[in-house]
Amino acid sequence: MVEQISISMLAIKDKILLLKELGYKSDGIFVLDQNGERVIDKYIDEPVKINNMLILPGSTIILDNNPLSIASYLQEHPDVL
Repeated sequence: MVEQISISMLAIKDKILLLKELGYKSDGIFVLDQNGERVIDKYIDEPVKINNMLILPGSTIILDNNPLSIASYLQEHPDVL
């Protein structure tokens, strides 16, 4: 069984290391793609801040951790449940 942890408890430096392993970057505030552009949460059309990021288990999908983004993603991808 895979252990899941809350990334909200990680230090910023550890979040940045995690992002790097997933092919992303950070300026210390926002999640950035490989081109240095801010990652935009497609459900709320806002840049994802490193303190609000949610990485779904078993994926490299990064969303803002607000309820609208999470519910919209799960509605669009019911097989995740």
